[in-house]
Amino acid sequence: KRCRFQLCSALCLQDPMPRASQNAVIPEPSSWPCRHLLFDVHEAVVLGSSQRTSSQTGGRTSSPSRETSPSRGSRGGAGGTGEPSKVIDVTVLVAGDRKLRLERFPPRGLLTWGPCFALIDVVADQFRRELIGGARVVELGCGLGLPGLLCASLGANVTVTDLPDMVGSVEYNAAACGWPQRVWKVVGGKNAGGLDVEPTDSNHKGALPKLAYEATVEELHLNENSLTFRRLTGKGPDTGSVQVKRFGGADLMQRTQERPLVDGVAGTVRTVALKWDAEDAAELLDDGGVDMILCSDCVNEPLYGHSWVELADCFEVLCGPRTSVLFSLQRRLEDGFDGFLEHLRDSGFLLHRMASQSHGGKEVLVFCARRRTASERFAELLIRRANEIVERERAKAASFRR
Repeated sequence: KRCRFQLCSALCLQDPMPRASQNAVIPEPSSWPCRHLLFDVHEAVVLGSSQRTSSQTGGRTSSPSRETSPSRGSRGGAGGTGEPSKVIDVTVLVAGDRKLRLERFPPRGLLTWGPCFALIDVVADQFRRELIGGARVVELGCGLGLPGLLCASLGANVTVTDLPDMVGSVEYNAAACGWPQRVWKVVGGKNAGGLDVEPTDSNHKGALPKLAYEATVEELHLNENSLTFRRLTGKGPDTGSVQVKRFGGADLMQRTQERPLVDGVAGTVRTVALKWDAEDAAELLDDGGVDMILCSDCVNEPLYGHSWVELADCFEVLCGPRTSVLFSLQRRLEDGFDGFLEHLRDSGFLLHRMASQSHGGKEVLVFCARRRTASERFAELLIRRANEIVERERAKAASFRR
């Protein structure tokens, strides 16, 4: 088995599979066609959270409060060092030319645009109405998370997931695009009419109004017990600084998984660190059922082993009777994709090939999977029983002739 795996890995290396690393070069998005996105790749200084201005987030002050992934030099992770790094500005044509900004890139994984773009084309073409209607979308193994960000641009409520050391990149990019990520809720000061707020501008004169009980805010900066915020919902000043805990340790503010809608920004994005585990995936259902599951280029046995078994387990846990699972893959030697499809069929999923693209000698496939309905299961049972009867009658006829 070891010899076979080494041979398989060597063969796969003949088909270029760029992987993220400290010195990896991000391929140009133009390396693969996409009908619904336009790209502008350029060098820019990636600012830290306290440096970001409202002009960089569509007129809003929005960013992560601290560095969520280490600096990666030319890979778009300078994060306030003042050094220019690669930035990709994305125009979503199907969302009224909504602008997305990709400043951080995952520390590892495959750096291929084809499966991501093919998945985006299928989602934007055939599921746009559901997304505009506020569908709940979960992306597994999101990497850069571009399919999920596109869904949110159309109005969906999106949860993007990846390994704990990977999810920081998409969290940072989502905040850079205008979706608050580090959200806090006021849980103290109910009887006092809210929390006292200190101004962030040293030139401000006079007292600020209190931040109301149960108001939600976006974290701009957290310094020990002092939280600098931008108000999202509830009454209070638009920005300021509050204490997270009162003297004695009781909570005044708590982090929340709520992602309130923001004026002028369609959809919501929540980032969750998730290993492919059925029990952990089930926790995503605490917020309700899932309408759509996305997964791009996550089946590759030479690199990821048989982790597709755990991926399929997550599909089973998250899928309801009306859930659509959309996944894409670039075909490679001994990638294990055929075994993955057979496993899904054996688990009761119906599979439909949505798209097949070839570009530069590479083939990309997009599939849709869903659970069989009760009527489909009943029809299959009738067909199976009918086939059993036919086989028995044939056996009796053959025995009679002998």
